[in-house]
Amino acid sequence: MILLIQYLFKYFLFEKYNIEVSLDDLHFGLLAFSTVFVAIAGYIINDVNDVKTDIINKPDKLFVDKKITRINAHYLFIGFNSVGLLIGMYLSYYIGHTSYFIIYVLTSLLLYQYAKYLKKMFILGNITVSLIIFLCILMTAVFDVAPATNGYNLEAQIEIFYIFLTYGVFGFLLTFIREIVKDMEDIEGDKSIDAKSFPIVMGNKKTKVIIFVIALVLVSGLSFLIFRLYESEKILVYYTLIMVLLPLIFFINKLYWAREKSDFHFLSSVLKMIMLTGMLSILTL
Repeated sequence: MILLIQYLFKYFLFEKYNIEVSLDDLHFGLLAFSTVFVAIAGYIINDVNDVKTDIINKPDKLFVDKKITRINAHYLFIGFNSVGLLIGMYLSYYIGHTSYFIIYVLTSLLLYQYAKYLKKMFILGNITVSLIIFLCILMTAVFDVAPATNGYNLEAQIEIFYIFLTYGVFGFLLTFIREIVKDMEDIEGDKSIDAKSFPIVMGNKKTKVIIFVIALVLVSGLSFLIFRLYESEKILVYYTLIMVLLPLIFFINKLYWAREKSDFHFLSSVLKMIMLTGMLSILTL
């Protein structure tokens, strides 16, 4: 999905609105894959630290210690992370803003800290993952659009930044909801490592209320956007209504009746599909 959103922005939205950019095809490819490499490294180190909980939560999907040794997993983590960071350093130098490299460093550190410590902490783990998704979505704007912005194209560039922020907030909130739902699915394994997840600390009923409120905020915000700000864009309105808003309402309804681990796994999958259809709405802009 990281690759999808970045390439949709680059080769559909930017070209359609004649946005000035700073990266050619080669360097944009480096940006996209460096982001993915850092994300892959985060997944690997997370799997390494999740062995104990995965034995309980998803024994059939256990990878580390079953298909690959921990030491080799660490080597892969170091390899993917190093390549991603090196490319990020080069791109920061290439666009003339070496300070932008801090985004790569911050993302890498957050992924590592999440895997080691933050995932066990109340709300901090959920916010961390959501923030990482937000940063991944903004990477294209920061590295490709911002350096090419000047006094002549400022208005058009700012408009694109607003679109980036909209998708970034959408990705943040949807990821935050999904992370809490996954906590409800994985509650038994999380208890085994003394994690302080939402359902463990607050119980399933209060956790459902929190998810309901956030989902309602998301539905209300999207409804305002498409029915007030983008009401003239009929294709966008109908697409968002059918492919994003109605599935979100379906999710809220199913959440009320969810009780078993399989129910929360299904809801997590529903949210993943909503994330995908939400990103594909770029094609209707």
